[in-house]
Amino acid sequence: MPSRRRWIARLAQAAVVGLLAADTAQLRRRLAALPVLRDQPATPAADGRAAVAHGVRLDQSTLAAAEAYRQREQLAALDLVPADLTLAQALDLLRDVDPATYRGNRLAGGRTAAHAIAADPGLLDQVGVPARPDGADLAAAALEIKLRAPADTAFAVAPGLAASAAVREQDPAIQHAVHGAGLELHVILRAAVLAALAATALTGRKWAAGLLLAWSAQPLAVFAGSRTLKPADLVRGSLTRVIAEPGRLVRTLTGTAGVRAERAAAIETSRIAYREDMAAGLGRFFEPPRRDCPWCGGTELRRRLLATDLHTHKPGQFVLDDCVSCGHVFQNPRLNAAGLEFYYRDAYDGLNEHAVQSVFATRRAYFLSQARALSGHAKPERWLDVGTGHAHFCNQAKEIWPQTSFDGIDLSSGVELAQRRGRIDRAYRGFFPDLAPSMAGAYDAVSMFHYLEHVTDPVAELRAAHTALKPGGHLVIEVPDPECRFSTLLGRYWGGWLQPQHLNMYPVDNLRGKLGELGFTVVGTQHREAGAPDLTVAAWLLANRFAPRSNQPWHHRAPGLLQRAARGAALTAAAPLLLAAVIGDRLIEPATENLRLCNAYRVIARRD
Repeated sequence: MPSRRRWIARLAQAAVVGLLAADTAQLRRRLAALPVLRDQPATPAADGRAAVAHGVRLDQSTLAAAEAYRQREQLAALDLVPADLTLAQALDLLRDVDPATYRGNRLAGGRTAAHAIAADPGLLDQVGVPARPDGADLAAAALEIKLRAPADTAFAVAPGLAASAAVREQDPAIQHAVHGAGLELHVILRAAVLAALAATALTGRKWAAGLLLAWSAQPLAVFAGSRTLKPADLVRGSLTRVIAEPGRLVRTLTGTAGVRAERAAAIETSRIAYREDMAAGLGRFFEPPRRDCPWCGGTELRRRLLATDLHTHKPGQFVLDDCVSCGHVFQNPRLNAAGLEFYYRDAYDGLNEHAVQSVFATRRAYFLSQARALSGHAKPERWLDVGTGHAHFCNQAKEIWPQTSFDGIDLSSGVELAQRRGRIDRAYRGFFPDLAPSMAGAYDAVSMFHYLEHVTDPVAELRAAHTALKPGGHLVIEVPDPECRFSTLLGRYWGGWLQPQHLNMYPVDNLRGKLGELGFTVVGTQHREAGAPDLTVAAWLLANRFAPRSNQPWHHRAPGLLQRAARGAALTAAAPLLLAAVIGDRLIEPATENLRLCNAYRVIARRD
């Protein structure tokens, strides 16, 4: 083997060993953080209840211990974990849940061991758990429980609770309940890990046996000496892991074939409507091209970018122009109302809602940063979040501002669902400029986080914010930065362009000037706090463009088996590029502001 190839092989081997060691350490840390219920002979409190999966026996002493723990810790729900879970179930739980942070992470996805959940009866009634739930029912209920009680849900091992064979046999259905439409991608990512392990092992015969032995022995290293989880099949599962893990992935896909067939049927039904829309011609989705800048009226325009939809791959080409006079960047020709409906349909809700909301749920640090934007400027009592969607920001912001009342406004039904789940106190559904007069002077704070780039009349939106705010109230705006150097270096793969949804892009001086004209005083501008480098997003967009596309209703036909396999193979092959991009972003991040690589900025303005 040539020297260069040998060094590459050694680096790959060392990386796999390092990742395996880090994964093992993390799993052991999470295992150690799992609390264990103690015996509780007393009768359960009258206000406690448990949802128990069919085939699971929950005795009175275990229920009493669970209820005592729940009340002592002031929990709304407590997931009860059998100590003898199977190895696969135990590893799934530890990979999905960090017991040390799960309760405090308001955006963490609801998870369960799928055996029993002790909870407040009112909460169980709100969630609508069936009278005789199975494991999949509990998995679906856990998702909703965490949404409705985001800071009052936890896990504990119940020694008196035995793992159920009925729950184990439901593994594919439980996996589908947890991952929904993203299950196939979840399986692909798990398969990619196995493929990377196998490929690394093949780089040298001396390494092959050692790597496979280390991976097989990982569960022994994780659970050795555990006083909490003690998988009944630990030894057998470790010895057969090389065969059992790929087999489980196959069973997951085959076991959910019926559910996936239902989704495919829904996509086929939706495909008919999309086909009719596209048959009428895409040109009807656009307004006539502008000859002047919508921001300053300047007539000297130049093309900035010709783009396609790299996120959902809906058809069409989109032009971004910028104004030579003021630097404003805008879509030209711009989508009309019919075009906006077509390109937003199934983008954030509908068929792709689960996948998109799952991404938002991973951005806890980002939402906390947004919530801290007003620290040092104000202590708002009432806060209106414009374009709130499912109110992920409002939900997380309560950690920073626990005494603040949050309301939200959006065009989608997600805002009403957010109110029912308790994420916001009041939901407004409609256009902000139309609703603002009814809110006149009602709010201490109004936020527009990645909202203003989506609207057709940004000045009307800023006037609406002025109306809704009390004198002295604060407006917080966050938008992509078209002056970010990556917007030029990465071209169409810069995440901030997000075509065709982003209609207007504002240089920071333009926005500051307009706010001053409308009766605001800018009191702060943030770049690094709001923005980040974009290599990871660019790498994903590139990989997703060249990988065969997944099944979506705006494609002419569903992909066949070979196309799906090719997509999985292409995304697996792109893993090194994605890893390099993640590392690159981490290395660049400390210098993003000085290098003008922040992909967004934030402006804080006070109403005069």
